[in-house]
Amino acid sequence: MALSQPSADHRRMGLYSHLTTEQLTARRDSYLAAIDARLTGPTQASHSTDGVGARSVQFNADTTQLRRAVDDINAELAQRNGQAVRKPIYLV
Repeated sequence: MALSQPSADHRRMGLYSHLTTEQLTARRDSYLAAIDARLTGPTQASHSTDGVGARSVQFNADTTQLRRAVDDINAELAQRNGQAVRKPIYLV
């Protein structure tokens, strides 16, 4: 069996269980690049036209969904490597 093909025990119902290890790694890398771009790149820039020279730059720093996707991919990769996947314990 090739390393990139998930074995039978990895074919559980999961969001990323159908992807190969290489595909998961590539997707995680692209999500990390998107997080970096979102945190460092401006989404809107403007300047004042009244001659004062006021400038404004806004950044889109909401990376919640991307971080959650990266965490899910890391959990899938860890499970494929035989590591125990630990989720946070929430106390109500």
